[in-house]
Order: sequence, then C-alpha cells, then structure tokens
Amino acid sequence: SSRGIPRERAHVTLVMAEPERRIDPEDGQARTFAELQALTKNAYTPQQVREYWDTKMRPAPADPFLSQLRQGDPSSLNASRTLTPYGASDDPPTRPASEAQLGRVDLSQNPFMTQNANVSVKQDPFLTAGIQPQVLGAGGQLLDQVQAQGEEVEEFKEELPTRHWTESFYSLLGHGDLDRKPRAQTILTLIPLAMFLWELVIFSTLQHISTNACWLMTLTLASVSCAGLAMWYIGVRWGPVSLLALGSICLVAILTGTYLGELEWIYVWQGYMWMNTGRQSVESSASTAAGARSDAATLSFASFSDSSVDVSRSAGYKDTDHYCVAPIMSSATAGADIPRVNYWAVGINCCEKYGSFTCDASRTSAAAYGVVQLHGGYPCPSCNNEKFELAIKKAEAQYGIVSAPGALLIRWVTSTKQSKVTAAAWAFGSLLCSTIFGGLFIYALGWIAWYYGIGKTGPGSYAGSEDAEAAREKRVQ
Repeated sequence: SSRGIPRERAHVTLVMAEPERRIDPEDGQARTFAELQALTKNAYTPQQVREYWDTKMRPAPADPFLSQLRQGDPSSLNASRTLTPYGASDDPPTRPASEAQLGRVDLSQNPFMTQNANVSVKQDPFLTAGIQPQVLGAGGQLLDQVQAQGEEVEEFKEELPTRHWTESFYSLLGHGDLDRKPRAQTILTLIPLAMFLWELVIFSTLQHISTNACWLMTLTLASVSCAGLAMWYIGVRWGPVSLLALGSICLVAILTGTYLGELEWIYVWQGYMWMNTGRQSVESSASTAAGARSDAATLSFASFSDSSVDVSRSAGYKDTDHYCVAPIMSSATAGADIPRVNYWAVGINCCEKYGSFTCDASRTSAAAYGVVQLHGGYPCPSCNNEKFELAIKKAEAQYGIVSAPGALLIRWVTSTKQSKVTAAAWAFGSLLCSTIFGGLFIYALGWIAWYYGIGKTGPGSYAGSEDAEAAREKRVQ
C-alpha cells in the first residue's frame, strides 16, 4: 500500500438465511408470514393472521432433499460460501472458465471432468469409464456416502407427521371464523337439539292426552326463537353466540321435531297407544254386534270355540299388493240365510284372489284372539282403508254375505301380549331412528353456524369487516 498500510485479504462468510416458512393446513403449501399476510389481506385482521400463524401453521421441514450439501461434506445441511470482496486484492473477481479449478480437476485439461484426461468423448460419449473407479475405488467411500445420504432421507420421511383425516376435513371447509369460541358451539348445538327432542317426544307420545297442549307448547318455543331473531336485528348481542344463528336453528329444530313427531304418531304410536289404553280382552263371539265392541283394543273369542276365521270365504284385492280379508264366522252366523259378518280378519300379501287366506294365525287352531285395527286401517290407523273396503265388497259379492255396519277389522292372533311386545319394538325403534337422524341434522346445522360465525355481526356487515372488528374491540374493552 502507498500509505504503508499492509493490504490484507478480507474474508467474509455469509450465510443466506431465508425467512421462516410454515405449512398452511388449508392447502398444505409452505408460506412465509409475509406471503400469508398478502394472501389474507382483505379477509382477516393482522391479529387474526398472527394467531393463525402461531397456532395453526406448523414449521416446514428444512431442506428434506439435502439440496444444500457441500461437495465432499455430506453431513453439512447449511453450506456457506467464503467470498473475497473485490478490491481487497489485485486478483480479478472472476477467472476464465478454462482456468477454473474444481478440486483436483483442471477444466483446461479435463473439460468433461472424467477424472481421466485420456478418455475420448467420441469413444465413450456417456463418460462411463470414470464412474466405476469412483464407486469401487478407495474402499467404496463414494458408495458409502450415497447410502448414508439415502438413509438420512428415509429417516426424515419417517419423522414427517402423517396428515390426520380431521386436517383434510378442515382444509376442505376453509378457515371459517377465527374468533369462534367453544362455549358458542355448545349453545348453538345443544339448545336446538333439546328443542328438537322435546317436539319429537310430545308429538309422538302425548297426543293421546291432549293435541292442543302439544301445539301450545310448540307455539311457545317458536315465539321465543322469533324473539331471538328480533333481538339480533335491533343490535342486541349475546357474547360469542349469534342470536341470528341460534334463533334460526331453533325454528328449524322445532319444525323438524314437529314434523317427525307427527309422522311417528300417525303411523306408529297412535296404534300402539290404542292397543294399550283401549279395553282389553273383551269376550266376544262372531255373532256379537260390532258396535258393542267399538271401544275395545283386543278381543277374546276363547269362550266361544265355534268362532273362527272362515278361510274358504276370503278374498283379496290386488293393487300392487294383495289386501286380504276373511270373515269371522260361527255355526250360528254361517247357517243363516244371509250370513252377517261383524268381524273381518285382515292382512297384506297373505292370500290369493279368492281363498288361500294364511294371514297371522288364521290357520292355527289355538288362536282365539283379535287385535282391533284402529280406524279400520292396517298396518297403521287409517292406512289402506279404501283397499280393504274393496276387498270386503268383493267377498260379499262372491259369497253372498253381508258386512255389518261398523264391522271391525282385526288381526287374528294366538296371544295379544306378544302382539303388544312387537308393536312396542316397532314404536321405540322408529322413535330412536328419528332421534338419531333428526338429531344429527340439527347438530350439523349448529356446528356449521358456529364454525363460520354466521350472524355474529349485524345487518350489513360481515365477519372480519371494520365494523365487526370495532364491535369486538368494544366488547373486549
């Protein structure tokens, strides 16, 4: 140096540090915090983005494919490069490619790095002559290095966490409301579910006591739900729970429970309740007037041994299914000039056009009991009335018999107790199915409303907007 200051070669070691990347569970992509901010700029606040970064996103694996290995040092995953700033020496910053040195290889003498300058590219275009010595020479060191690197990659793959099915499910649904609270989930699911179950039970099992009382309780619950909607509309908020979502789901739960409960009552529970609350095992014969047994649920013909099902005078009306009827006759009624029928045994798909009646226990000599079919329908009250009436008219015309006014349709059985057990199994099984499927539907509605934060803001605003954030900050303060 002209000033007497010795010129020293300055060496600076620079390690290129990249910004941290984390895996986004939404799509499985690795992103930096800046990229996440840019992606969610208009959808979420900085606080929500920071919370999502800290709690939901996992750190991305660092260099899983060992791409940063320095040549000759396979154990290093963070290669650094020593740079000499230009001006610290008289050497130019770069050198010609012909003078470049890569270890022991001189490109000016061995441009294809074959490790053997005498190799001819024309004779060995794929340069295979230099590969075998590298793999097998020096005690197989190169092969050992390759195997070691492969083992490191396999170990890394084993350490990678497998993706649980819930992560895929939430990735499909999206981020949802980042400000959702567990307490809000409990309220939005359990309260509508309780209303649904209440409506289902009262309309299924209590209508035989008072139908008007069932509807009065339903209107009361509906009024409370509508009041919640009105409170939300005028700006009233209830902590983390959306009154809009709660009121709407409660109304849906009330309607669903009422509808399913009404179906349960019509098709299952009405007949089951009648079987247990009507007069039981009323002594009767084939000649007993049907009008005198109009309030009976079960009949007993055991005291009159000559009363039985006359299968020879049965008839079936075909309308997709066969609707079968056969008169209950005794020696007195069968010998009359015009036999009068007070009771008809009925069934479905257990007879032919005429005769061949095999419904229930009609062919069993020990059978002497009848289960009265409410409102003349089978298998449920008022079911298939017209078809059974047509079958009765067919039997009247064919055999010259007459059905008495108010004749009762019964099922001919050996034991009324067994019939009640079977009816109870159908009733409670049907109610259980309605509870499960209807309950899952209502629960799903509440969970979706909670996950997406439906109705957490007032009319004209949305989750994540400035108005919503201001309201949230005000509640916190």
